Amino acid sequence: MILQLDQLAVLIRETSILVAIYGIYVLSLNLEAGYLGLPQFGKVMFLALGGIAVGGIATKIALLIYSRAISASLGISPLSNLGTYCSTYQYQTIDIINSIFAKSPFEGIVFFLMAVVLATILGGVFGVLMAGPALRLREDYLGIFLLVSAEMVRVVSTYTPEVACGVFGAVVPDPFKWLGEWRQWAYLVVVALFLLLSFVVLERLGNSPFGRALRAIRDAEVAARVFGKDIVRFRVRVLATASALGGVAGALLVFYNTYVQMGMFVPVETFKAWAMLIIGGVGNNVGALVGVAVYFILDKVLSMYKEGIRQVVNVDPVFFQYIIFGIIIILVLMYRPQGIIGEKPAKTLKRWILEKLQRGA
Repeated sequence: MILQLDQLAVLIRETSILVAIYGIYVLSLNLEAGYLGLPQFGKVMFLALGGIAVGGIATKIALLIYSRAISASLGISPLSNLGTYCSTYQYQTIDIINSIFAKSPFEGIVFFLMAVVLATILGGVFGVLMAGPALRLREDYLGIFLLVSAEMVRVVSTYTPEVACGVFGAVVPDPFKWLGEWRQWAYLVVVALFLLLSFVVLERLGNSPFGRALRAIRDAEVAARVFGKDIVRFRVRVLATASALGGVAGALLVFYNTYVQMGMFVPVETFKAWAMLIIGGVGNNVGALVGVAVYFILDKVLSMYKEGIRQVVNVDPVFFQYIIFGIIIILVLMYRPQGIIGEKPAKTLKRWILEKLQRGA
């Protein structure tokens, strides 16, 4: 299969967008699992919360703000009868909002920023709530608790129309409609900026005294407690920060699709993130991003040649992908358990700089 130049450009663009979005998602997992050692098996919950923030809260706010224009055009009030809106009028209603955003870029950008802020807050709040069990449960029970919590959020939100139109899914306004055919390229720049900001913040955090304390707690919690580290405070801060970033990734994913169906946030999304992290390198932010890139490049290659694969091995391409990634993870764990780019010592100030600072003090 030979791709034309324009097709190759589209493939690279779409893959890069997904790498950037999932890069934020996996970086947040790395903060919890790589730096602090938490068994975060419910990570998809925060991706889902980002979806709820956009499809279930921000979109309803937009429906409320533009209710007059919608009523004048369609003769309906979406918020007064969500069931009818979700099953019948979603696309017509969102088209009206998109036409407004196409004429007023400022309103579209404000809507986008509002939705991302809501996703950040919602993810952070739930992260703090999850900190309670994280302080009391042993690692194995905590992992099970987080996995069940994520499933509970998915199931309840899927079968509750008031959240994000339930099983119908929620169509989301496109805040970048005004960009026309350049929309996807501009969105690539936006998600890349979010990824860069997340990477810089987490990299500085990991090389700070806070990050070194996280590694100490992960490697020897009792010793860290003896030396006066407040384990509770560190775990709460990490869960809040990582969960907020997970919410941002969920919001960006929904804006990429301009649609969210809560049933899409299945547990396999958590284990995909773990696969990316294991392949790239646990405890290393650069390694985490390399793992994301490797995963999506292989995924796209296997998807492109799925019909050829079916003819050769007579296996469903989806299951074949799982087999390939399973083999890769096994090989990584056997021959390079630290991942492609393993964890490195935290960077500190050079000795002469520390001595200079001490003399100045």
